[in-house]
Amino acid sequence: MKKNTYQIIKFLSLALVTVFTIGCEKRNEGITQEGTKYSAVLCVGSWPNTAYYIAGIQSLTSGTLSLAGNGAEMTGKVYAQDVIQRDGFYYHANANSGRLGKYHVENGALLIDKEIPFSWLNWSSYAWVDNNTLVIFGDGNNEARYAVVKVDKMTIKTGKLSLNAIPKGFDGYNIGFSEYRNGKLFLGYGYASMDWSKYPVMPVYQEALIAVIDYATMTVEKSLSDTRTTGLGGPNVYAPSSFVDENNDLYFISDPVNVYDYKSPSVMYRIKNGSTEIDPTYFFNFSAATNKEMVPAMWYIGNGKAIVRSRIAGQSIDADHYFCIIDVKTGGFIKKLDLPADKGERMVNGVIVEDGKAFIAVNAADRDYIWEYDPATDKLTKGLEFVGGIDYILRIEKLK
Repeated sequence: MKKNTYQIIKFLSLALVTVFTIGCEKRNEGITQEGTKYSAVLCVGSWPNTAYYIAGIQSLTSGTLSLAGNGAEMTGKVYAQDVIQRDGFYYHANANSGRLGKYHVENGALLIDKEIPFSWLNWSSYAWVDNNTLVIFGDGNNEARYAVVKVDKMTIKTGKLSLNAIPKGFDGYNIGFSEYRNGKLFLGYGYASMDWSKYPVMPVYQEALIAVIDYATMTVEKSLSDTRTTGLGGPNVYAPSSFVDENNDLYFISDPVNVYDYKSPSVMYRIKNGSTEIDPTYFFNFSAATNKEMVPAMWYIGNGKAIVRSRIAGQSIDADHYFCIIDVKTGGFIKKLDLPADKGERMVNGVIVEDGKAFIAVNAADRDYIWEYDPATDKLTKGLEFVGGIDYILRIEKLK
C-alpha cells in the first residue's frame, strides 16, 4: 500500500495523474448514492498498482459490503482518497492535472458535475464557511495560497496568504488543520523542506503556527506560535485533527511525524469562544499520557469526549494505529478502545459520529469491520463487515 504522506504525494503525482477534459457540467443537483445514507472509499491492490472505489453503505451496524455490483471507480477522475464530501457530492482539487472537480455517484459510476481549471495550489486543508462556500488552502510556488469556492456553480476566487516568511533552510509551507468560526479562519501551518535526498530524516523547524484570518478580506490578522511541538494536524482533506465543540471552543492537535519530526510530542491546544489566542491554561500532552504515541486524526463525539487515532512513536508514518478516548475538557487520556490494531496508513478518515455514537472502521489483520462505540455504556459492538478482497478502508462518511 502506498505511503500516503502529503509531501510524497505531491512529489509523485506528476507522474501518476491522468489529465481529463475540463469544464464538463452534468447537473446542479445530485443524489445520495443509490439512496444510501453512508459511503466508503475503498482501495484494491498494492502501491503503486492500486484502484480506488466509492461504495454505498446501507447500514453501519449489520451485513456485509463488497465491491461486487457496488462501487464507482474513482481512479482517473480523482487521484486518491483526498476528497471532500458534503451532501452526497465529492470535491477534489489537483493542481498537477489542472482541474478542480465536483462529482457524484449515480448508477454505479462517478459522474462529473463540473470541472474547472485549477493549477494554482496543491491543496492541503479546507473549511466550510456555509453550505455553499468552501475555502481550501495549500501551497504553490513556495507561497501559501487559498481558494474560495461557491460550490453550487463552481465559481472560484483565489489569492495568497501573508503567512510568516519561510526561514532559511526550508522552501515551502506545511499546511495543517483549518476551521471556520465567527468570521475567522484558523489555519495551522509550519515549514517544509523538499530536499528528498535526506528522507526519512528531513529538516524540522521547531515551531507550530496558527494563522488567524479574517474571512471577509482573507487577510492574516496574526500568527500564533508555540515551540513545544510541530506539525499542527492535517492535511484535513484526508482526516480531521480539529473541531469546534458545542461551546464554540476550538480544539486542535499536533502530529509531529507528519513533518518528519520524531522527537516532539503530540499536543492538543484550545482557543476559547470569543478569543483569537491560544488558551494559556490548556495544554494536553497526549504523547506524555501514552506510550509516546502520536495523533494523525481526531473526531469529537460530544459531551467533552473525542476519539483519536494514534500510533506508537517512531520513524514510520504508516505503523499500526489504535483508537483511544480522551477528555478534551480536562485534557486527559481516558482509555484505549478494545479494538484490533488498525493496519491502515496514516491518512484514514475512519469514524462517523451519529446520534451520540461513534462508528469506527478498522483495517484489521484478518477481517475488517465497522464497530459501533456507545460512550453512554462504554460498549463496542461489531457491525458491517467488508469482504471480497478489499485491501484498505480509506474513508467512511455520512452522506446526508
